Amino acid sequence: MTLLQIPVDQALLARAGLEPGRESETMRTLAAVKLFELRRITLGQAAQLSGMSLWEFHDILRSWGVSWSNLTPEQLADDLRNA
Repeated sequence: MTLLQIPVDQALLARAGLEPGRESETMRTLAAVKLFELRRITLGQAAQLSGMSLWEFHDILRSWGVSWSNLTPEQLADDLRNA
């Protein structure tokens, strides 16, 4: 497992609306959503990256206006096999 550390000014995080104490969790979710949206990872992989269940992550996508159905047929089959 790789640990990523990104130095970020606390004021910038506050301006971005990240809840104090939950910045890391939010950044993981943001990265998972964007990587999924760009089709770099599958829905299951994105849920795993975010630390959520598949259904919790699906709800996050919906709340952020990102469609879960942008999967290629191969990605959909992979997710269904691993669900």
